[in-house]
Order: sequence, then structure tokens, then C-alpha cells
Amino acid sequence: MKIFTSYFGNSRKLKEAGVNMICVAIGKPRFIAGIPQMLNVCPTRYMVSGPCSHDEYLKLYDRILASQDANQVVKQIEMLSGGKDVALCCYEKPGDFCHRHILAKWITENTGIEITEFGVVEKKEPNYEQASLF
Repeated sequence: MKIFTSYFGNSRKLKEAGVNMICVAIGKPRFIAGIPQMLNVCPTRYMVSGPCSHDEYLKLYDRILASQDANQVVKQIEMLSGGKDVALCCYEKPGDFCHRHILAKWITENTGIEITEFGVVEKKEPNYEQASLF
């Protein structure tokens, strides 16, 4: 089982690739039926709709993750995905600030499981070497 992150707008590509979706947002999209939701790692309504500052959001989300066991979260993901490749999804596009990236980093740091954004290829700078004139 490979774990990715992604966003709901990418649902068609995920389906074509055979990647199951799990909702890690507080609200499930109406245009995608039947996807499981992990409320235990979702931000709260206050965090997404209230007068929550960026710093406060980070502190509150850290508390949510601190109340979880990363290995149990991975077992939950495996159970919900049926052991198939899965994407932890919410609404924000890649590159936007989003809790799913914090969640992915937390899982990686606590379990060693590498999680990447589905369909995004990291640009790597070419390795230039100074040529010798002699």
C-alpha cells in the first residue's frame, strides 16, 4: 500500500490510477460519494471557519496529532483503503497551505513511511559542474 496526499479536485485522476481516496477534511464533498472519512485527523470547524490565525491553527493541529498514535493512524488508513494505494484528500490544491501536508510529514516522522503528493513531480535543480579549461 502506497500512501499519497491529494485534493478532491484530482478525484478523476486518482480513480484512473486505482488510488482510493480517504477524506481528511472536516466536510466531505458532495460531488464524491462513498469515500471514508478520518475525523480523528481532521482540523476542527473553528480552525477552518473561525477567526483562527495561522499560528493558532498550527498549534491546534499539533494538539490533534499529539492525541493520536501514528502507527494506529496508518492501520486505520490501511483498513479504510483495503490495503490498496490511497490518497489522503482535502480541498486545497498542491502548493497551498494545507493540514494534509502536516499530517503526511507527521506520519513520515513517526513511522518512516514516505508520503508524497499524488501526481506532483518534485523539480530538482540540475547538478552543474564547472568545466576545466585545461
